[in-house]
Amino acid sequence: MAEAPARVRRRTRRPDIYTTVFLILTAVFGGWALVLFILTMLAIAHPAFFYSDQKALIKALGATVVAVLAVSQLITMETTMGHLPRRGVPIRLLMRAHRWGGRTALVLAAAVAYFCLTDLGAAQQPLRAAMHGFFGATAFTVVAIKLALIRFRPEVAYNVAPWLGRYVAFAFIMIWATSALAYFTGNL
Repeated sequence: MAEAPARVRRRTRRPDIYTTVFLILTAVFGGWALVLFILTMLAIAHPAFFYSDQKALIKALGATVVAVLAVSQLITMETTMGHLPRRGVPIRLLMRAHRWGGRTALVLAAAVAYFCLTDLGAAQQPLRAAMHGFFGATAFTVVAIKLALIRFRPEVAYNVAPWLGRYVAFAFIMIWATSALAYFTGNL
């Protein structure tokens, strides 16, 4: 009689205090972004028609850096998972770069999001603004879900977190495309 194959327990990194802190921060920003997005869509929130070209440039540059960091996050995780060639780079270094790059991207994205939500008024292109708001709200929310899974359900996070991370990278690229790209091409 053949024995059932033993279930291989997958090893995951033990979350540190930074994971918990960023979980809380992204949950707060995600919730805040969702509420503001819903209020905006319901026309309850009235934007203050304030526009500053210097602040718009800083936000566009910040969004560009976040998009580049999102792509680097995607590359480091795909390389760690074996979907891209490692070229001799140790996995430990890739994971460290992934964690710190993600932390940096989240802090910068939160700063840019704060200025987006408080400085720039009504958009001239409502569809672009709606897409920008949707991807902004869902990016922070999905990061919060990903960090919650890593912290509280690492066995589930092992399979789900890469897909959530891919969506977050896509969302940050779409945020860039609906904001910084529009600014740099003069369509803001």
